[in-house]
Amino acid sequence: MDINSKIALIEEEIRQTPYHKATEHYIGRLKAKLAKLRALAIQSKKTGGRLGFALPKSGDATVVLIGPPSVGKSTLLNKLTHAQARVAPWPFTTLRVIPGMMDFRGAKIQIFDLPGIIGGATRGIGRGKEVLSVARTADLLLLMVDIKTRNRVNLILREIKGLEIDLPVLVVINKVDLIKDIPKKISPDWLFVSAEKEIGLEELKKMIWQRLSLMRVYLKLKDKKPDFTKPLILRNGQAVTDVAKKIFPQEKKFQRILLWGPSAQFPRQEVSLTRQLKDGDILSFG
Repeated sequence: MDINSKIALIEEEIRQTPYHKATEHYIGRLKAKLAKLRALAIQSKKTGGRLGFALPKSGDATVVLIGPPSVGKSTLLNKLTHAQARVAPWPFTTLRVIPGMMDFRGAKIQIFDLPGIIGGATRGIGRGKEVLSVARTADLLLLMVDIKTRNRVNLILREIKGLEIDLPVLVVINKVDLIKDIPKKISPDWLFVSAEKEIGLEELKKMIWQRLSLMRVYLKLKDKKPDFTKPLILRNGQAVTDVAKKIFPQEKKFQRILLWGPSAQFPRQEVSLTRQLKDGDILSFG
């Protein structure tokens, strides 16, 4: 495992561990280890280690934005995440991976804007192999083209398949504001948008949420109202035990676990750790 991967794992562990008296020293040790690894990473760069495109993951899910040069990927990233990626009307503006964080329904969704993909990427043309290799660490690919380049979708999909990258793909066709009539939806996984004019962006956010299979679970303390401001983000199909692991750093036994919400048969239903949850459920541990 390389240094960047180790950094990403520790950052994720810190993010997932709730901060309170019992975990204060544990988080302190993690931060000290993280500082050492970051120092090693900087030293590696100074000693001639080649800087690739890989970046540490963070947040609840990771999306990679790929496509031909100059189709508006940086504009879309800026609109979704306020990342302030450089925008210009000529190809290859993005020369490195640009990260941004999209806040949606309480989830932190990291989006990477990759340099433009050109023909022959799987053979290394335009550093294509390095660019596409970043996609392996993602949870979802956003394949973005524009009205003029939409005929290249199948070509890019073949390039992705050639590297054996097996991920869900959403196809985003940009600059729909440049034509009079918006074409009918070709597929459930295709969406016409205008990043510049902010057409279709809310629908895109919802589609990203759905394809990532995310859901929200809320916590309720005894005799208190649920906290709807800070949901725990899980994947569809996860259970009460996954919530317990997120909020309690060490294994703990519970006298009662109470459930409210869409998956509850009735309010205050007592459930086990194996109970599968649904989006909007509320849990109370006692």
